[in-house]
Amino acid sequence: MTRLLALVLIVLPVPALAQETQATAAARFSREFAATDLNKDGAWTKPEIAARLGRMRAGTKKPDPVNVQRLTDLWFGRADLDKNGRVTEAEAQGLLAAVFQRYDANRDGRIGGGERAAAKAGVQGR
Repeated sequence: MTRLLALVLIVLPVPALAQETQATAAARFSREFAATDLNKDGAWTKPEIAARLGRMRAGTKKPDPVNVQRLTDLWFGRADLDKNGRVTEAEAQGLLAAVFQRYDANRDGRIGGGERAAAKAGVQGR
């Protein structure tokens, strides 16, 4: 589950030396939420998440569909608190806040370069 949680932090890339605060992460995530909510109903569905993950790239590689579906299912299992098959922005922001707290190792309210690198390493399985 650590890899999945770290993915939330690195979905929205920031410059390598940037210091991400919880407020800036939440604001950027809000914009991402709106862009990923394809039908503009105020909630994410599994197909919307799968579509977003399918557009991500690691270098020149696109994720394989099996991995996209696995990550979609894992993320939904964690984020869909009321288990209604939809993730509201409030539910998604709650998960983001929990992930932020997990990776803010020095509890300074920021995710710095080393903390971001640790989150990325978690996603990559290192």
